[in-house]
Amino acid sequence: MTPKIAVILFPGTNCEIEALRTLERSDMTPVLTRWNDYKIDYSKLDGFFIPGGFSYEDRGRSGIIASKNPLLNKIKEEAEKGKPVLGVCNGAQIVLEAKLIPGLDRNHVEMALAWNKRIDKNGKILGTGFYNDWIYIKNVSPSGRSAFNKYESNHIMRIPVAHAEGRFTTMDDDLLNILENNEQMIFKYCDKDGNIINEFPVNPNGTAMNLAGICNPEGNVMSLMPHPERTEKGQAIFDSMRDYIGKSFSIIKKDSTIMHRETTVKDIIVTYEKPTIEILIDSVITDNEERTIERAIHEMGFNNLKLKKHKYFGITLEPNLNPVQIATDLIKSGELVNLAKEIPTVITNGKAYAYKEGELEENNTNKEDKNAYLTFNKEDMDGESILQTINLHFSIPGIKKITSGKKWILNIEQNKAVEIVKTQIFHNPHAMNIYKV
Repeated sequence: MTPKIAVILFPGTNCEIEALRTLERSDMTPVLTRWNDYKIDYSKLDGFFIPGGFSYEDRGRSGIIASKNPLLNKIKEEAEKGKPVLGVCNGAQIVLEAKLIPGLDRNHVEMALAWNKRIDKNGKILGTGFYNDWIYIKNVSPSGRSAFNKYESNHIMRIPVAHAEGRFTTMDDDLLNILENNEQMIFKYCDKDGNIINEFPVNPNGTAMNLAGICNPEGNVMSLMPHPERTEKGQAIFDSMRDYIGKSFSIIKKDSTIMHRETTVKDIIVTYEKPTIEILIDSVITDNEERTIERAIHEMGFNNLKLKKHKYFGITLEPNLNPVQIATDLIKSGELVNLAKEIPTVITNGKAYAYKEGELEENNTNKEDKNAYLTFNKEDMDGESILQTINLHFSIPGIKKITSGKKWILNIEQNKAVEIVKTQIFHNPHAMNIYKV
């Protein structure tokens, strides 16, 4: 019987046609499945393919909103039966944020797919963010260790990458060793001869240990960043998936494989030390990220929440400077604020200021928010880039550091606010920090 594979569509998915073609080439029947189609009987499907794109426009961070959709709970149930689940690119981000990958601790996210860093052999950052090119990956685990690699070890494929957040990273010092000993690292980036070289362009995004694809301990779930569905050179992955469903082989694990453990990285919320200047930015138009995340939180059962988001900049100055004047100059530069559609509020020395007609005016209506949190990327490339631009093109003295982040204000009971934060919808602790303010 021809295997039936659900191709999961979220708002913003854009690789479904490639998914249909590649599944059909491997003699499988794709079944387009929308995120809001609650009538589908998933028990009658043989596997799942979550393709690439920009689900929910990558609001919050790539994959996080889709990972909170109730559909993922149904996919988890089917995965526990041994059915194959393949997440590619945005799908890779979704299955990771849903805790299906690496799958050792089902109660905590264990890794992040962070912003790309293209790094040369000397450790210099050549570029960040979105990258699109043809690369090579190699099967580095024993044949049949997963549902997706039943072919010779060291099999090399030339396939495309196209992503901005594809860098596997973790704050858990033990995890990478466990994944390697478990043979869960299925695919790594390599050159055309199969050499694994940890520098750009062989490693296109700065990912740990050249990781391109990771499976769960059982081997039936895969998070794969490159796009094998976009070329017949990647067809072996889907042929393997078909053969696994048809029971042509069983996944082979070592006797020493660790199947479960408690994570060693806890989601710690720490108190924020305020910089010299804080600039909070509100949007004149609807903030779609704010609205989408609020709705996702409602769907998780916190129906009474009202959410507010501000863009946030923290500016640290050299001593004995005038913070009001520097904040004014920064706003006028246009590098932090688009005054055509954004409204800045400046906080310094315990006072709040509104920006009006090129000047800051003290605003006595500012109040402290009880349930407010700040989130920042651990590697704040946006803040560093803005500071570099300011130093190169504007005569604003004495700025030591600019930190770029987001402020989230949760209008709900305090105990509920803490519960919501612990769902990690606002941050992935392996790539981000969160502070109570």
